[in-house]
Amino acid sequence: MQTWAPSGLEIAPQLRWGSHLAHFFGAADELRDVLVPYFKAGLENHERCLWVTGRAFNTADARAALGAAVSDLDSRERNRQIEIIDGEQWYSSRAQLRPGELLSQLLKREHDALAQGYQGQRSSGNCAWVSPAQWPDFMEYERLVQKAVPERRMICICSYCSGELDDAGRTAVTGTHDLTLRSRHGFSAPQPGLASATSLERQKRTFDLAMAASDMGTWRYTLADNMCVYDDNAQRLYGLTGARFLHDAAGVKEKFHPDDIEPMWSRVLRALDPSGDGRYDVEYRVRQLDGGWRWLSAWGLVEFEDEGSQRRPVAISGASRDLTQQKQTEELQHLLLNEMNHRVKNTAATIHAITSQTLRTARDLPSAKIALDQRIRSLARAHDLLAQRAWTGANLADVVKHALDAFSPAQLDISCADLDIPPRHALALSLVLHELATNAVKYGALSCDSGRVALRCSCEDGTLSLHWEESGGPVTSPPARKGFGSRLIEELAGRDLGGAVLLSYDVAGVRCSITAPVK
Repeated sequence: MQTWAPSGLEIAPQLRWGSHLAHFFGAADELRDVLVPYFKAGLENHERCLWVTGRAFNTADARAALGAAVSDLDSRERNRQIEIIDGEQWYSSRAQLRPGELLSQLLKREHDALAQGYQGQRSSGNCAWVSPAQWPDFMEYERLVQKAVPERRMICICSYCSGELDDAGRTAVTGTHDLTLRSRHGFSAPQPGLASATSLERQKRTFDLAMAASDMGTWRYTLADNMCVYDDNAQRLYGLTGARFLHDAAGVKEKFHPDDIEPMWSRVLRALDPSGDGRYDVEYRVRQLDGGWRWLSAWGLVEFEDEGSQRRPVAISGASRDLTQQKQTEELQHLLLNEMNHRVKNTAATIHAITSQTLRTARDLPSAKIALDQRIRSLARAHDLLAQRAWTGANLADVVKHALDAFSPAQLDISCADLDIPPRHALALSLVLHELATNAVKYGALSCDSGRVALRCSCEDGTLSLHWEESGGPVTSPPARKGFGSRLIEELAGRDLGGAVLLSYDVAGVRCSITAPVK
């Protein structure tokens, strides 16, 4: 689950889960201007919300103001995603305060919210009702909240009427909260208030570092001047040397990939529709300072003014993330899938040819079964080698070893270059070597203890050379007719290796030379 949540607050657009804020207000309009966007952001982020109201801005005021910003507020209230209740109902302000019980109520709300699948619990309480006699207990409650909240999926704003607090009271409130939102109606802030500014700066720095670590940056595009303002991270992602970028025709043509301009603007126009949800989401390529391209994912929300028929878009605020590595991975996967499909077709054709020729030339079904089984096993071993390297190729020495592994090592003299070869070469050479060795076991050097096979594999100037030479076995002579093995070797050398084969039946033993380009 994400570490940050949208706040709805201009001063800190994102808040870390576990934040505990103090809000000093002077009049009802401040409660409205801060808490309505705060709860709207929470509802849209699928959080469960609790709004405890009080003097200056009561339950009816809160419901009316939030309802103007959230069209389906009634439905969300019925589903208990949000509760808007009076402070006296929540705090039982006429009774003696019990800090531990109040904290338990709050923590239970968070537990229930998570159990019901919400992102977390967002709350606000108007604390103007607290009397001087209740103040010590209420400050103890705030200290308990401050201690408990950092480890939980909770964001809390506690609203205090600045006109009802002296310097000592404001100092106590500031000391029991992470951040302080000052009243624009003003009061003389005590020195400890500087600690809140430091906390806010620390949180902003943490947010900036998190965005940089995630290859993300934020931006805001305003329609009035057609200007987009990027933070430092976004400037790096977009290949910009300044924060401000004019989205005129020339600027867009220069910065964005021509294939992505039309999709980008169509998504923008859809997001700006006053009847829509204002969500913007698109992927595109942007030109970098070195002339290259970077893939980005961009998403945001449109800021609207007014309501109903007067509703109009004024800006889009959002973020972008680097997708270049992901796109490169997807492209590689696509290429590998196409290559795999091609290989499967070739393999199926090879198996079909092997099966057809084996059955056609076999003396009987048992011998056909044995020959066919051996040939397919050789093909399977080559597939295993390729699978180990995701079908990007195989080492020639490994291919030779696996192809001849079943035959007597004492009779084999192998010299092989350490060379990577393409998948097509690996499959073809596995079958060629299997046919040569099988023929040698039946009729040639490997059919007796004195026989030997010398195999030399080398590569020079991009040309692979394979030389098979038998000695010490029975006297050989050319067959009366070309068998399946000979035809298979010639076909593989020409079709899959793109090379040439010279197969001869010397008196001393079979000789086979294959040359093929290695691409």
